[in-house]
Amino acid sequence: MGDWTALRADLRAEALARGWSALGVTGVEPFAEARQHGLDAVAAGRMDGMPWMTAERVTASTDLGARYPWARSIVALAWPYRPVRAPEGFAEDRPAGRMAAYACMPGSDGGPAADYHDVLGRRCDELVDWLRGRAGEVRAKRFVDHGWAMDRAVAERAGIGFTGKHASLLTSTAGSYVLLAEIALSVPLPADTPSKKGCGTCAACIPACPTGAIVAPGVIDARRCISYLTIEHRGSIPIELRPLMGTWVFGCDLCQEACPINHRRAPAALETGAPRGGPVPSPDLVDLLALDQREFAERFAGSAVARSGRAALARNAAVALGNAGLVATIPALRRAVEQDPDPVVREAAAWALERIAGAARPPAIRVASASVEEPERRAGSHHDGSADAGSHQRDGIVLRRPPRVRESPADRNP
Repeated sequence: MGDWTALRADLRAEALARGWSALGVTGVEPFAEARQHGLDAVAAGRMDGMPWMTAERVTASTDLGARYPWARSIVALAWPYRPVRAPEGFAEDRPAGRMAAYACMPGSDGGPAADYHDVLGRRCDELVDWLRGRAGEVRAKRFVDHGWAMDRAVAERAGIGFTGKHASLLTSTAGSYVLLAEIALSVPLPADTPSKKGCGTCAACIPACPTGAIVAPGVIDARRCISYLTIEHRGSIPIELRPLMGTWVFGCDLCQEACPINHRRAPAALETGAPRGGPVPSPDLVDLLALDQREFAERFAGSAVARSGRAALARNAAVALGNAGLVATIPALRRAVEQDPDPVVREAAAWALERIAGAARPPAIRVASASVEEPERRAGSHHDGSADAGSHQRDGIVLRRPPRVRESPADRNP
């Protein structure tokens, strides 16, 4: 096969015909800038809580040519997914949470949401099969948001987009509502030109992050990111961040929703629609809190949400219920405090109970309750306000600003 430029053009056309929104090619030279950014993030502790993201991994992931010496080029791919509309309100006794749009992406057959790692992995394999049909024996190694490759760095150098101030890749075809994949190839496809575009003076995404996770343009402190806290973080969520998380239970799209480029380029929004199996954009929070291990496995098997595990999802649901502030959900939270097998879930439910009950009591009663606690709380409470994930008796008597009580859908200001 001699005309590699023509093959690259044909491969791009084939990828677009198969549903990919962009394809670009880059060489196997080290990604020096991405390496330095990654090492800086690890050294500064911004990746704490993700033990696999080490300096050694950053170094190896930014030099695919050294790790795979047979590779001659790298294909970068972007798969579009549809954003979802934020719920306009929720029933008085059944508040809805939010899940990131990518987690709700339908499976290949249009059925319940499937784990995008599996879906895009199969689509990469299909593209490699097509390439082998044209070029003969081709060695290939694919990556789908895991493995030893820096997805965004590869995509940026391959020219399919640029990194926005929210640290996500922005493409001209679908904004940042894309999932990235890469394929290292043993054939020397010519490299595309990196994009020279940028966000300009726009910084709409930075104040849109309620936890302040975007600490500088293009720099995320994962320890404050709602996506990290709801998916990767294990144990109790820091108390100071809980009121800022809204009703997100898996991932977060707020920085993407604030981006003007996404307003113009993103695919049409997906309506929340009726509940179906697997992840949904606006899940019933009371229902999520009550799931046992078997029910969780049955509902989320094969989906991205399975990654979080039952306990983390229930913990997130408890925090979201506390932020929703509906008095009608107190019985469900009490059941979690009394019956959930995981101490982290019990602690989160106790925190939510106090957040709701504290807002419902008149101010004078709230002040009094901080020093004179009900007998059933006294045994497990910690007067310093510290979190105690191991004590399900604790009801979290902490002096802090309570939320406004939500007693009807009209009260909610999404």
